[in-house]
Amino acid sequence: MKKLRILLITILVMGLWVGAASAQLAVSRLNEPGSMLVFPLIDNINYNTIIEITNRSQADVWLEGYMIVHPPGAPHDFTKKSFFIHLTQKEVFWWDTGTVYNRTDASGVLTQIQSFNNYKGFCFVWAVDSEKTAIEIDWDWLKGDGLVYGNPNRAFRYNAIPHQALAIVGDRLLNLDGVEYTAAPSQVMCEGFAEGFSGAGGTWAVANLGIDFINSTQPDFDINLLAWNQNEVPADRHLAFDQFEQYDLTTDLQLAIGQVFTPKWHFASTSTGALWTVFFQWTGGLMWGGQCFQHPDSGVATTVVLPPIPVAAQ
Repeated sequence: MKKLRILLITILVMGLWVGAASAQLAVSRLNEPGSMLVFPLIDNINYNTIIEITNRSQADVWLEGYMIVHPPGAPHDFTKKSFFIHLTQKEVFWWDTGTVYNRTDASGVLTQIQSFNNYKGFCFVWAVDSEKTAIEIDWDWLKGDGLVYGNPNRAFRYNAIPHQALAIVGDRLLNLDGVEYTAAPSQVMCEGFAEGFSGAGGTWAVANLGIDFINSTQPDFDINLLAWNQNEVPADRHLAFDQFEQYDLTTDLQLAIGQVFTPKWHFASTSTGALWTVFFQWTGGLMWGGQCFQHPDSGVATTVVLPPIPVAAQ
């Protein structure tokens, strides 16, 4: 009997350990509104970028946001600029990020944001209690879109990536870890046309939010890709990543027609860091794109360490 009890306890402990080891982080649900929105591509160098944010709630809300962008010719010289947005109930916020935003909303609150003309990078916003205390809150009522257009008549639209609130702690730490907010994936999957096929070109834009604004550190890791062509022939690609990168199809991804040998390809990524991505292509006057598919079991914890709010300002 004693041996049986020991056996049952051992099985129970092993079951709990296996269950904990196999537990997956809750990854963001792309087709649902969230308390945080990520715009992985803001490009006002090669194109122009408009962002839209909709407050689907019947109450007003404040958003805090950051624009993480670099000027032409300096892809690792990032400017990090915060801003606040006030949204009234059911309001649609519309901003051409290459111009100044200066508008008083229906409740009489003024929102002002500088222009980010001639910059490129990414943007994210999240719901807070007010612009004075800026404590993050549960507000799964936000939906967003990005519109990239120009050069000279091309355009495509992508959905902002939402992160749902799970158990918000108001501490100026944005924990996208499947506990406080839903996490982002480390594995995404994209498909497209080989560069050079019918004049097609393309770009894979990748961002990572894991910034420590206090200690001035940001993510730096590698991304591995396994790509297949239409003949099911696989080949690896290896990429260095630093906070925000745009990878072209030929030099970086090696997905030109002379490198994959078929018009179509698809790839899956693996990395140690979370990936927020947009892939877009063009040919002639046409342009199309959007987020890549994300693997639901590849969530990676990411933390954004925000600067504290000065006590005197509260």
